[in-house]
Amino acid sequence: MTQIVGLDPSSGPLKRPEGEAVPRNLVTLDGAVVGLVANGLGRGEELMQALYAELGGRAELAGALPVVKSSVSIPPDPDDWERLTSEVTVAITGFGG
Repeated sequence: MTQIVGLDPSSGPLKRPEGEAVPRNLVTLDGAVVGLVANGLGRGEELMQALYAELGGRAELAGALPVVKSSVSIPPDPDDWERLTSEVTVAITGFGG
């Protein structure tokens, strides 16, 4: 079963419902496939590619899965969401403007 945890740096500490397992923390990104989710505005895609290049200089990444959402106010399309939840180790979202 895929566990998805959203981390929002503006939301404060991560709180878990009682009895819910804490996800396994990644110790390294070596071998990871990184999902790069951009909202399609501004230069968000460029930012995601630059971030991936920076991470690639620090870890031996296995690849990237870039996704551009069709609108800023909705989640990724169902096909993209399926690929993200089944093919990537970690995903990063970026907001262009």
